[in-house]
Amino acid sequence: MPISSPETSCGAPTGGMLPTGGSSAPSVGPSWLVVGDAAGSVNPFNGEGISVAYETGRFAASAVSDALTTGDGLALGQYTEQLDAAYALYWKVARLFVRAIGNPAVMRELTRVGMQSRPLMEWVLRIMANLLRPDELGPAEAAYKAVAALVAVVPEP
Repeated sequence: MPISSPETSCGAPTGGMLPTGGSSAPSVGPSWLVVGDAAGSVNPFNGEGISVAYETGRFAASAVSDALTTGDGLALGQYTEQLDAAYALYWKVARLFVRAIGNPAVMRELTRVGMQSRPLMEWVLRIMANLLRPDELGPAEAAYKAVAALVAVVPEP
């Protein structure tokens, strides 16, 4: 008999949304922390989470190492600071972008314009896949910096 079957089930099949953009909180406690999907570290732009899981894992390892080395559990708090420094603004931009494209008129116009411009689509892909190059300022990086500067001052709904 299969492990999961209608006869062995405790209820109807269920599912849920992956938490994105740091939406799971808290991500750290006095003796624990969560990484990757558990920390809501899925990219809101594209649903990708593997690269962010690796990065949050490295941040977590650093915080745990410091806590163990110093004997101070409060060192785990640096994990939240690292998450915010690395992702807070990017995730805010992504959440507002996702909200905007949820409007059919906005989405229709963006696809109408975007599908006719290969350079624009390449810039958007670089931004959405978080493939921006911090060491150079190409068109995608310039566009993202401009949008991020505006978004940084906009309160979230």
